Amino acid sequence: MAIVIPNFCIALKNAQDCNAAMDVAASLQRYFRSQVTAFTIGGGVSSLPPNYKVEQLASHKELAKHFVETESDLMILPLSSESSSAGVVNASDANKIIDHLERLVLTVPCNGKQFNYSKIVVPIDSSFETRQKVPYAIAMAKALGSALVILGVSNDKSADTEVLINNYIRQVTTNIEENGVRCVSEVRLGGNPTQQVLDFAKEISAGMIVIMTEQETNLTAFFSGKYSQQMVKGSPIPVLSIHPKDLIVSDARL
Repeated sequence: MAIVIPNFCIALKNAQDCNAAMDVAASLQRYFRSQVTAFTIGGGVSSLPPNYKVEQLASHKELAKHFVETESDLMILPLSSESSSAGVVNASDANKIIDHLERLVLTVPCNGKQFNYSKIVVPIDSSFETRQKVPYAIAMAKALGSALVILGVSNDKSADTEVLINNYIRQVTTNIEENGVRCVSEVRLGGNPTQQVLDFAKEISAGMIVIMTEQETNLTAFFSGKYSQQMVKGSPIPVLSIHPKDLIVSDARL
C-alpha cells in the first residue's frame, strides 16, 4: 500500500524565518498534491503560496489542538535553537507536540541551512517494529528524489544482534528496491544509537532522518522514549517522527 499525504500542516511565525521548512513543504505538496494549512503564530505571515489555507493562532500551545481538528496527516514544525530565534518551537516543545499528536511530525531546524535531500537515513535496530517505518521513508524518498541509506544500529554488539539486524536490513532493502527507490546499507553496533545515527548522517551529508517515536518492550530497541527525544533535540537536519499508531504493516514485510 502506497503512503499518501492528502493533507498536512506547517507552523510558521514568519515565512522567511525558516525557508527550509517552506521548501520541503512545497516539495511534498507538489508530489502528494496535498491541501496545506499554515498555522501562523502571533500575527500574519507574508509571502505564503496562494493555495495555502491560513489559520492564525495566538501561540504554539494551540498547535496540537488545531492540527487534530484539521484531520491532517503530517505536521511540519520549524525548530528554533539556543543560537537562533527563527522557528516556531524549541526541541522540548516539539517533543511534547510529537508525543501528543500521535501522527507524523517533521521537525525542520531553522539554522540558516538549506538541506540536501539526496540521502535519507533510516535507522534499523533489533526490535520487531523497527522495519515498519520503511513505507514512510519510501514515500519521502519518492517525494524528494532521495536515496535511502539503511543504518543498522544497536547498543548491543552481540553476534545474535548483528545477525538479526542484518536479516532485517536484507528484508527492508528488498522492499525498498521493489518500490523503485535506490538504497544502500551499513551496520554500526555499540555506543549510543542516537549519536551513531547523527554522526553517520553528518558523514554522508544526509538531509533527513526517519525514526519512530517509541518501540515496544525490547530494551535494546532504538528510539524508545529518550532516544527519539535526543534525536529531535540534537539533529542539525530534519527528522521525520512516526508514531507506531500510524504504521502500515503490509509494506514493511513483517
